[in-house]
Amino acid sequence: MTIWVENDRTDPPWNLACEEHLLTARRESVAMLWRNARSVIIGRNQDLESEVDAALAERLGIPVVRRLTGGGAVFHDLGNVNFTHIYTYEGGHEMDFAPFARLLTSALGGMGVRAELSGRNDILVDGAKVSGCAHACVGDRAIYHGTLLFSADLSQMEGLLRYSEEKYRGRGIKSVSSRVANLNRWIKGMDVAGFMGCLREALGAGAKRYALTEADESAIDALCGGKYRDPNWNRI
Repeated sequence: MTIWVENDRTDPPWNLACEEHLLTARRESVAMLWRNARSVIIGRNQDLESEVDAALAERLGIPVVRRLTGGGAVFHDLGNVNFTHIYTYEGGHEMDFAPFARLLTSALGGMGVRAELSGRNDILVDGAKVSGCAHACVGDRAIYHGTLLFSADLSQMEGLLRYSEEKYRGRGIKSVSSRVANLNRWIKGMDVAGFMGCLREALGAGAKRYALTEADESAIDALCGGKYRDPNWNRI
C-alpha cells in the first residue's frame, strides 16, 4: 500500500526531517509533494565551501541544509516543487527508480510537456534540465526524491551555487541558467499551486491520503532540532 502524505510546511530543516522520519518509521510506500522556502540543500557528502557561496547565502539569510542523500547542491524556493518516493527495498538487485520517474514524465506529458529521463538523476525538456534527483538506502528502506523547477528564481540559483568549469567544459554551457529551465516556460496559464494539484492527481492515484499525526510531528520536531538545524550536521 502507498500512502500520500499531506505536507504544506515550507521550513527546510523540518521537511528534510519529515522525509527521514517517513523513511525510518513507516513501513508503507510513501509519496509526498512539498516545497521549501528559499534555501540551499546540499548532498550528504558534499564539501560546503566548494559547492555553495556560503557567505552570500548568509548575507541573504538563506539557510544551507544538508540532506541524507548524495548528489549535488540544489536551490529551493516556493517556485520549486519537491517530490519524495519511499519504499521497502528487498535487496539482491540494483535499485530501480525508473517506474516512479516515468510517472513524473507521464504527469508532465499530461500537461503538454514532452519530458525525458537523462541517466538516473535528471529529467530534461528540450535539452534543458527541469529536475534533479537523488537517492539513498537506510536498512531495507529506499528514498528517491528530487526537484521540479516550475517558477524558481534561476538568477538567485546561479549566484548561490558553484559549478566546476571542468564539468561543463566542451559542452557549450556558459552558466547554470543556460542548462536549467522552469516548467512554466512550457506550461502556460497555471501557477505553482495548480501544477502541484495536477501532480497530486497523477502521482497519488490509488494512494491512501495520510495526515501526519501528533506523534509523527513530535518525532519530526525532535529529529529536526537534533540534526537538521545543527550547524555541525550542515557544515560537516
